[in-house]
Amino acid sequence: METKKMNKKKMIFILAFVFLHILSSYLITADFVFPDINPYPRTFFMFINSFFGDFGFIILFLGLAILIFKTDYKRAKFLMITSIFFCVLYIGLSVYIFYYKTFFSFYNLQTFKTPAGDQAFVFLVKALPGLLVKAKYIFLLPAAVIITLYILLFFRNRKNQEFFKSSVVGGLNRLYIGTLMLSIGLLMMGNSLSAYIVDIDDTWYEDNATPIYGVQATGFFNYYLYDAYSYFFTDEIYPEEKKKEVLKKLEQYKNSEQVNPIDGKVYGNSPYGDIFAGKNLIMVQMESVNNFVIGLTIDVNGEAVEVTPNLNRILKNSVYFNNYYHSVGIGNTSDAEFTALTGIIPVGKNLTVTSYFDGDYETLPKLFREKGYSSFSVHANIGAFYERGKTHPHLYEFDEHYSTEKLDIDPEKLLHTFLNDADMFRQTVALMEEYAQDGPVFAFPITISNHTPYNKPLESEDNWFSGKENLFPDGFKLVDSIIDNAQYTGYLEHVSYTDYALGVLFDSLEEKGLADDTIVILYGDHSCGIDIFEMFIESPELFANEINDVSFSVEDQLSKRLLQRRFLQNVPFIIYDPSGEIIKEGGDLEPQVVSLVRGTNCTARTVANLFGLDSKYYFGVDALTDAPTFTYNPRNHDIYVDGMIISGQSEDYFIFDEEYVSIYDEDKRKEILEIFHDYKDFNDKLLKYKVFVSKD
Repeated sequence: METKKMNKKKMIFILAFVFLHILSSYLITADFVFPDINPYPRTFFMFINSFFGDFGFIILFLGLAILIFKTDYKRAKFLMITSIFFCVLYIGLSVYIFYYKTFFSFYNLQTFKTPAGDQAFVFLVKALPGLLVKAKYIFLLPAAVIITLYILLFFRNRKNQEFFKSSVVGGLNRLYIGTLMLSIGLLMMGNSLSAYIVDIDDTWYEDNATPIYGVQATGFFNYYLYDAYSYFFTDEIYPEEKKKEVLKKLEQYKNSEQVNPIDGKVYGNSPYGDIFAGKNLIMVQMESVNNFVIGLTIDVNGEAVEVTPNLNRILKNSVYFNNYYHSVGIGNTSDAEFTALTGIIPVGKNLTVTSYFDGDYETLPKLFREKGYSSFSVHANIGAFYERGKTHPHLYEFDEHYSTEKLDIDPEKLLHTFLNDADMFRQTVALMEEYAQDGPVFAFPITISNHTPYNKPLESEDNWFSGKENLFPDGFKLVDSIIDNAQYTGYLEHVSYTDYALGVLFDSLEEKGLADDTIVILYGDHSCGIDIFEMFIESPELFANEINDVSFSVEDQLSKRLLQRRFLQNVPFIIYDPSGEIIKEGGDLEPQVVSLVRGTNCTARTVANLFGLDSKYYFGVDALTDAPTFTYNPRNHDIYVDGMIISGQSEDYFIFDEEYVSIYDEDKRKEILEIFHDYKDFNDKLLKYKVFVSKD
């Protein structure tokens, strides 16, 4: 009787282990747990197949416990430790999802395999305290329950030698049953994976399935074992006939005039070709600068304080695109560089500059060289970071890349251990002056001071940044949450410093006599990486913006989430004429705010036309035309079109401009999704199939 009672307790422990981890693997893809992951509509096949995949994985561990350990006590201890390990994985993934807004893939590990992987890890560690606050600690529940059951059912009875040495399955039965369970687990996992592969065969998902789709369709544990195997042990091989199909489609992009998929009309380049021909260009990629900061004022103790006064003042001689979206994948800043310079959007899960390093892409530095320009890039980090020391001269063909090793570093003026942006800009302009003696110059400085985490610099004393007044007095409150308030005020202090540094850039151009012969283009590389949208909801009375609307009244949570994702994806793109002779009222190009959707993939084409460069390929649209277009987030497949955001995964949508409510009916939304599927498939295969001839 006592034995039966003990066996029932053991069965409760096993059932709890199985149930809790099957449930957790399901919840990991639930949008009510992770609002930003856009899970696909879960079909009956996906539900059943993922259950079998994960159930097989759990059965496999039960089989291992039986085979490896002779007593139930040690098996329970093994399963308890396994539960803790699984829960650490869940928590780690939740942090990753919060930061990247997408699921992890083993292909993401390429970031840490570069020569600067250690430094990337340091960035991660610095940001970790802020990220851990956002972790989903509900996923500790399985471990907590299993630990509690282990203590109550096993640990408390460890001194009972009969119980301590007991085993429901002993002798040869242990070998038979353990092997059987192991085999059943492997068979279930294998069948689930095979069914998944058959299901996506010859569909769009065969080449474009995201990690979340894989997890939903074949199970959390099952998919990641498959993903790990694919990453570490297989090479992607693509049939030559598929490459020919992509090459054939690429021919369409050799013509500047193309049929627009949105409205079916033909659009070419803007009529502003060559208006900047022969001018110097300094194209600034701004770290983590979101669009909402342009024109933003904050009520600080009764005074309306501008966050970006320098950017605001240049708009009178600028074309400013306020509906412009970044399209970075896991490579963040390096992905923004790649797209801005080539017009090609990253795949999403791969680190583009390492996975597709040898492609002979058409890039802006190459095109400028053909017009007699010299070119260089600048970044205040080591040259090995994102391998810029190799990729910038080799992949993009800049004449030179200036990193920490080649810049003058004053230890007294470091900012977060790096050369500050203001001094970086001073040195950039000095280099431009030197290069300009031999002809026009294309300079590409990349800022760094606004990098997460947005803590007060360790080098600072009273003020956050040397030479600049603080934006906020000590203790200023934007929101009630102490942690969120620190992040929000920290970000705004940092982005205000970026604006201050840009003021130094503009002044330096004047001082060196370069302003009249230089065009400045500025754009944000990616979002700030924090949910700063919330401060406009909680404290709307503190904010005003005459250029970009920051007042939001959304009732349902789905619309709010979609609007928030759009808000964070939106970065500024500005074409500024310091001379005030070309972009001016009544000039060749009128100063204006363009609110049509545009993306980073439009940058290279637009710049090439303005400077009279001889492009061979025309990706994106010329941003200065009235062509409608779309852009997308390669991580989570959010799609941005004029007046609407629609998820390419869940197909949820939000029309935020009433003008478009009647336009985006169900048929039009399906059409947008098909256009996205078609273009992303083509874009990614340009990279995967190595369509552009490799270099020797």
